[in-house]
Amino acid sequence: MPSNRKEPAELTDARKRLARAEATIETFEGLEHLQEGLELLESAADEHAALARQLGATYAKKVHEHVRRELGSGRNLPEPALQHAFALLRCFDGKGFEVPSTSRETKIELVRRLIDIHYEGYPEADKRRAYEELAEIVRVSGKD
Repeated sequence: MPSNRKEPAELTDARKRLARAEATIETFEGLEHLQEGLELLESAADEHAALARQLGATYAKKVHEHVRRELGSGRNLPEPALQHAFALLRCFDGKGFEVPSTSRETKIELVRRLIDIHYEGYPEADKRRAYEELAEIVRVSGKD
């Protein structure tokens, strides 16, 4: 039997903001809507934990798929696009929503591409050091 309980305003607003984020995902406004929507989901999680987790996981999947499509497009993405993609993925950090199993690898790939752009024209040894630092961060952060 359907519940007569009204959905809390935070959850309704979260849905609206997340839908706006999805529609404008490539823009700064889309990033802001995503951040705000996820924060609202967190606030609604006390009363509607299962639904908030489900919505969070759904949008995590959508955002990660978007970023993976961009990375797999074969285009050389400019630095601002890579930074934006990284910021989109970081929105889910520490929120408690299930993210795709490829999230960590996707972030690493984004950072590698940013290193490539940043160190273009620098000595190869500088670029290699940056990759080594990234590898160390990955190694250390992979330990639980």
